[in-house]
Formats: sequence, C-alpha cells, structure tokens
Amino acid sequence: MIGAHTGLTEKVFSYKPIDPPVEEVQPPKDRAFFADPEKKSLLSATTKVKHLTPYIGTELQGIQLSKLDDKQKDELALLVAERGVVFFRDQDLTLEGQHEFTKHYGIQDRDPGQVDPRHVTILGRGGDIRAFEHSSSAFAEFHSDHSFEINPPAYTMLRMVKTPEYGGDTIWASQTALFDKLSDTFKNTLQGLHGVHSSEHTFINAVNSGYTTFRLPVRREHPLIRTHPVTGEQALFYNPAFVVNIKELKGNEALHILNFLRDHLHSADDLSVRWQWEAGSVAFWDNRVAIHRAIPGGYNTEEREGKRTAIYGEKPFYDPKAKVQNEGGTLEKAVVKLGLDGF
Repeated sequence: MIGAHTGLTEKVFSYKPIDPPVEEVQPPKDRAFFADPEKKSLLSATTKVKHLTPYIGTELQGIQLSKLDDKQKDELALLVAERGVVFFRDQDLTLEGQHEFTKHYGIQDRDPGQVDPRHVTILGRGGDIRAFEHSSSAFAEFHSDHSFEINPPAYTMLRMVKTPEYGGDTIWASQTALFDKLSDTFKNTLQGLHGVHSSEHTFINAVNSGYTTFRLPVRREHPLIRTHPVTGEQALFYNPAFVVNIKELKGNEALHILNFLRDHLHSADDLSVRWQWEAGSVAFWDNRVAIHRAIPGGYNTEEREGKRTAIYGEKPFYDPKAKVQNEGGTLEKAVVKLGLDGF
C-alpha cells in the first residue's frame, strides 16, 4: 500500500510527543441543520452565484465573510455540505476574524503538526511529485485532512495571504460523486467495509526531517463508505494519503481495491474543481466529502502562504439507507428563484 518513508531511525524511537493522543469528542449539532434549505439570506446577499462544475465547487461573489450574520453562516454550512467546497475572492477577513468565524461551526480541530493551536500555516511546496520519496506518501497526493483521527475535520477554511502570479493551485474532488459513479454491484461490494487509516509514515517522515509533530502516530478504522449527517448522502471515505489497508479483505484483495479507488479518483476530472488562488481568496470546504490536493512546483514557493482552520466532525459512520447524490438540489432552485447566475 502506501507508506514510503525514511525509516525507523533512532530519532524516531527516541521522539517524545508533546501532546497526548486525541480523545473522541462529541461535536455540537451541525450548523447546517439550522439553515433555511433555500438559503435566501445568504444568496440574496451575493451579486453572483457561480457554479464552477456540475458536481462540486461554487463561487459566491460580492459578499464578505466578515459581514455574515449567524443565519447566513448557517446557510453557508448547508451550501458547503451540498457543494463540497465554496470559494470567495477579495476577502477582508483577518486572522482573528478567521478564528472567530471558525468558532461558529464547532470545536476547533488541531492537526498533529499544527504549531499554533488555532490554525495551520500552509506554505508553498516544490519538489518532484513523481520522485520515489513522494510518489506514495502524503506529498501532493489527494487527501482529506488527518482522516486517521477519531473525529476527522468537518468544515475547513483556507484563507490565502499571499500567492505567486501562477502555480500553487488546489484541486478538490467530490467523494459523493465518486461513490455515485460506481456501478451498483461495486457499491454493494464496498458498503460495510472499513478503511484502515494510518499516520505512521507521515510521523516517521516528519521526525526524520526535523519537523515538530505533536502526537504519536495512530491507526484507525473508518467506514469506506460514509454517510453525511446533513444531506443523508453516501460518499466514499477513501484517502490515498492515509488508507493503508481494508480491514475485511486479505492483503492482495485490499491492494487491488485500493489501487482501483486511486485510479478512480485520479481519473475524476469531471467530478473535480481546480481553484487558482489570489491573495485574499478563501476556500471553505467539507472535509467529510471533499478530497483535495495541492499542485506543487513550478513557482517560487516563498510567495505562497495561507492559514487553515477547521472544526471536529462527527465520528464517521455508515447508514445503509443513505441516498445517492441529488443532482437537482435546493441550491439550484434557490438560484432560479432569486434570479441569480448559475453556471
């Protein structure tokens, strides 16, 4: 499976974690449950609603996140749950404002490598994506953030502080649509299986490279198909950066399934959206159902910096009665009703 790393060195064996393991939390009720299904307050405050692809990604124009009231924030949560990721440009949101904005949605999450307890600083990244040391690790691979935890993040925000003229784009893909595009036979095969998520290889790489990591590595099992608590839709919960096995399968069986899922993900151009950053741009996504990757190299990495905040999501679960993705949801109806632009 995945897991190329620099080895179990003395440095790794002697490493003393700073923080204890993360215990399971019970996050508050998802703010999307409090939203008007038609999102009238949020959408009426925009000058344009621009759907970037049929399955994932919507840009809201003419609106400032710093000015949203609680009702509009709740409606934004529902929009993000439905569309996977929502984008904004030319935002005046400050770092303190971003922290306050994130608090509305739940309990602040903390990544194992997060130095500041309130946010992760995202820097530019170069290197060769095809090199051996990167080809099977978390480097530039599609991933949902630290899915190996008991409560992987839900709503996640990245606000870009500075960007190069070109390069450093991020791609998101819809795991809801990825599941929906499978045959019924394959869907039935995957339902009820559990992916084994591991942070061992990233922990080893971080320690051997001299980076600070705050917690010891973990392995956890999560449903390979998960149910979104708000939309009730089924989605893949596959993560090529961290899933190392499938619990219920034998070794080669798991290897073939995981290789197929990676090919399925990397061929999903029709189910993904690519975002070109500018300073002041913001992406707000649902880490439960949207998987992403940053495109490295080809630019001055010192010119790219962003701040990421996230909240704890629920422990992933699978409901066999969940529905498949609805292509004609309430967002489209609200857009038509309000006379706003669509695609």
